[in-house]
Formats: sequence, C-alpha cells, structure tokens
Amino acid sequence: MNIKSVALVFGATMALVAGGMGAVACSSSSSPAGGSSSGSSGGSSGGSSGGSSGGSSGGSSGSSSGSTGDDGGSEGGSTTCDSSIPSLHMNPAGDVYCGYSSDDSGAPLDCVVDAGQGFCCLGGSVGGGNYAPQICAANAAGCTNGGSVDAGGSAAIPIQCNQISDCALNGSAGATACCLTGGASQPTMVPGCGYVKSSKGSAVVCEGTGGGAPTMCAAGEVQICSSQADCPSGMTCTPGKWKIYQIGFCL
Repeated sequence: MNIKSVALVFGATMALVAGGMGAVACSSSSSPAGGSSSGSSGGSSGGSSGGSSGGSSGGSSGSSSGSTGDDGGSEGGSTTCDSSIPSLHMNPAGDVYCGYSSDDSGAPLDCVVDAGQGFCCLGGSVGGGNYAPQICAANAAGCTNGGSVDAGGSAAIPIQCNQISDCALNGSAGATACCLTGGASQPTMVPGCGYVKSSKGSAVVCEGTGGGAPTMCAAGEVQICSSQADCPSGMTCTPGKWKIYQIGFCL
C-alpha cells in the first residue's frame, strides 16, 4: 500500500471518530433539557402544591377568623376553636378583666375601680361582621361602645364582675353571686378545643343580698367565678369562654 492509500484510510477513520464524538456531544447536550424538564416538573409540582396548600390554609384561617368574629358579638354557635386557650383572671377586688387592648400591644385590658372604671364593656356589633372594641366605664350606663340598633347593630355588653369581691366596689354591696344573665347558654365543651364555651346572654351582674357564702344565680343564669371561693358548694371554677371573652364558670 502506498502512502496515498494510507492517508485516505487514516482520514476516513478520523471522520468516523469525529462523528462518534459529535453523537456523544449531542447526547450530552440533551441532558440539560432533561434537567430543565425536571426543574419544570419540580416547579410545577411545588408551585401547584404550594399555591393550593397556601390558598387553602389561608382560606381556612380567614374562615376561622370570621367565625370567631361572628361568635364574639352575636349569638354565634361556631365550634371553631378560638386562637387562645382561656384562663382565670383573678384581679384585685373591683378590677375587672376586659379582654386585651385594642392597640395591638397584646396586653390585657383591666378596668381599674380606683380609676373610676370598674365595669368592662364588650363592644356591640357595628355591622359587616365587625364589633366595637371593648372599653372600661364607671357603670353600665357608661357602656357606649355599641352599634346603632336601628342600623342593624347591637348594644354594648356590661360586665360588672368576674368574682364576688368585685361587687362591693362596683355598686352592689352585699352581693353573693356574679351571674351571666340574658338567656346565655349553659357552658359546654367545644369539640376538639379543650375548653367550655357559652353563647348568647346580655350582661354579667352582681346578685344576692348578703349571707356571706356564695349563693346560686337565678334559674337559667350562669354562675361566674375567678376562683373556687366564688362558687357554691359542690361546684368547680372552670376557665372557659363566653362568646370570645375569657371567663370562669362554676360547673
């Protein structure tokens, strides 16, 4: 074989090798497409799952908030668990717990009798599922944080006591019971929430005319307490909620 033939064979061999390397290169260059597909799938899955989950969760949260609001002001029977677990609020005599401050500080709001404001006033409905913030007042007549009844709103709800010792300092000397009145439901356990709850009702007032030991509230009313000392014999002071207000019930 002469030199010219050798050159031709060598050239053909190199062409075949180059073709094979090109095929490998093409195969390799298709890999990012596969990666892109994987990324697209991941993004699609993540976006769809995340968006769906997030949207669903957000809707649930909004629904819960709405239920709490409805139950808070009117006669709501929602079984949605509220955001906070209720506890007993045992303040000095005459000082009534009034929920939490409406200034976003999250601090408890207590109505201090020495400041001339021993009554707590829960805000009435102002329409659109909204309620006026709670305030403190000197007496029930000072509870002006209600909505216009003519416009579909509701009156403010006065709370004179959380415990029997509040009564003497808040205008009811000799009272022997702190009672939730106005047709409130008897407290029952909220399924899955771990606390009892009552709805309806129009006021918490002092009742009784002396005698020392705690006496029973009138038939159909609910006995209110801050400690065991406020409950008649055989009953236990149990933290719960009336609407969205934390309170103690003698059960």
